[in-house]
Amino acid sequence: MRIAVIADVHGNLHALRAVAQDMARRSPDLIVNLGDLVSGPFDPAGSADAQMALGAATLKGNHDRWVLEGPPAGYKDDARARATLSEAHLAWMAGLPPTLSIDGGDVFACHGSPAGGDLDYLLEDVASGRALLAAPEAIRPRLAGIGPARLVLCGHTHTARAASLDGVLIVNPGSVGQPAYRDDAPVPHVMEAGTSHALYAVVERGRLGWSAALCAVPYDHAAAALQAERGGRPDVAHAVRTGRMPPA
Repeated sequence: MRIAVIADVHGNLHALRAVAQDMARRSPDLIVNLGDLVSGPFDPAGSADAQMALGAATLKGNHDRWVLEGPPAGYKDDARARATLSEAHLAWMAGLPPTLSIDGGDVFACHGSPAGGDLDYLLEDVASGRALLAAPEAIRPRLAGIGPARLVLCGHTHTARAASLDGVLIVNPGSVGQPAYRDDAPVPHVMEAGTSHALYAVVERGRLGWSAALCAVPYDHAAAALQAERGGRPDVAHAVRTGRMPPA
């Protein structure tokens, strides 16, 4: 089985179109979308249409919850996204599950972590202010609840990474649409892909187990950055152009 894995589109239709074209040439058996679908200063409604048309196995991320339920203070992109979405878009998002079990339970998909929910970082330790690979003893309890899965797919951190623990391959495809961000929880930190490319992954089961390829796709990021600037988010525009956050 070959699965294309996308996450964290954040409404960036320019990036999504490039990734969709690249995925098509790889002929996956299934596309899995790990959530955070539309929240961003780009094109929420257009990206929702495109993601619905993919026919992917899709789950709900934290920003999708906030679009539906109302965001915490300071997260304006979620409210802005909701204002552009149709009732059909909102109904689709409301019906999405928080996790997915695929291929008879051999694959577990989540946005954050299996045990900690859609705000939890599964593979990353951000105590230093930047994303480092967490220690095995920190990752292990976050995997609780995956059942017999040998492959775990996660998003949320926008950090493309593959790691293995206790015979389980864990893959984060990175972000399709927003390569960097800054957050204050659990401590102040930045996540930076370091590239303007749109990121996704392809995982495939072979005779000896699951393999993963992390993919970086060029696209018209200048057009996406212009959308972000027009949407009042120069920080996101800088991230889209450079893969890094501007100085605080």
